[in-house]
Amino acid sequence: MMSNESYPIVSEELPVKAGPAKPNKAPAVPVVLRLMRAAFSVGGVVFPRLAGRLAYRLWLTPTRFRTPVSEQAVLTSAVVDQLELDGMRIATYAWGQSGPAVLLVHGWSGRGTQLGAFVEPLINAGYRVISFDAPAHGNSSGRQTSLYQIADVVVALNQRLGPFESVITHSFGGPCLAAAMQQGVHPAAVVSLSPPASVAVLVHRFAETLAIPARAEQDFVRRFKQAFGDDILEVASMQNNVRNLAVPALVIHDEDDKDVPWQEGRAVAQAWNGARFIRTSKLGHRRILRDPATIEASVEFIRSNQSKADI
Repeated sequence: MMSNESYPIVSEELPVKAGPAKPNKAPAVPVVLRLMRAAFSVGGVVFPRLAGRLAYRLWLTPTRFRTPVSEQAVLTSAVVDQLELDGMRIATYAWGQSGPAVLLVHGWSGRGTQLGAFVEPLINAGYRVISFDAPAHGNSSGRQTSLYQIADVVVALNQRLGPFESVITHSFGGPCLAAAMQQGVHPAAVVSLSPPASVAVLVHRFAETLAIPARAEQDFVRRFKQAFGDDILEVASMQNNVRNLAVPALVIHDEDDKDVPWQEGRAVAQAWNGARFIRTSKLGHRRILRDPATIEASVEFIRSNQSKADI
């Protein structure tokens, strides 16, 4: 287990209940990724502008994955609907008949049932639960999307199906919610799992993953700024959008997360006034979504802050 750390936030440990860690073995690199790395490492040097344009298109294009067997039960128990929002078809999922609404927001290349392990505990605690497939994800329409388009969907769902008492996010869902909160979404409590703090870090890790050479990466960033504004790396970063928020927040991040380093979650919690920060171990980026201790801490945090809001 970890020792407590001294930060200007409440930092603590969370017992691991998900069993022993798997052997520390590097995952096999998919063939498609190896081919893309080879193409970028060579083509990005010879044709940096072309490589930058391709990288920007890939940046906006999530990968759709099939719903795994582990999520079939929660999918079967959901009330599934399709909402028309700004010309998009957004797949929504609902559980529970009454009580305050809690929204679940998945991450990039995720899906609405990915946080399904939270549904039953939330219903047992007296809540109804809403989730959705973001644009270009799951069963929603579109091939490309962005943080701001997903944030707009959160705002629209809050008006249609909310208002949401609380929100639980995973990974890229955190920055999307933070942007939506700048547009008037005001839950009583937020739980953010494995959030990236900085868009600049996301961009650089994306370039590293694809082995994009420096000049091609610079062209990619230029296109990104041209589309969203010169200050996009600052204004879209979660750690900047949560500053001075009065909404209680719980940030949980695992020290073995290979997708988003745990220091990113700590940075979010440090920027969020009064946030609690919990660092787990042996859960990685996705196993944390099924960890009983993480789910228990999240539901209890929401329940305790809902009680305060009702007093």
